[in-house]
Amino acid sequence: MRGLARGIVGFVVGDDVWIAVGVLLLLGGTAVLVQLDFEARWVLPAGVPAALWISLVRARRLAR
Repeated sequence: MRGLARGIVGFVVGDDVWIAVGVLLLLGGTAVLVQLDFEARWVLPAGVPAALWISLVRARRLAR
């Protein structure tokens, strides 16, 4: 059971916890905007590449 949980967390989170947190925040933000009747189709397509960019900048900074 513990191995299954570790496998699921490893699949969802991957190498960078901050990417997973960022995507969860983007999903939550999108849900809130939809509930407030805003057009929210742009949030995820704009936010996921931004989260990836931030992750790459962090990894590059840590590699120095």
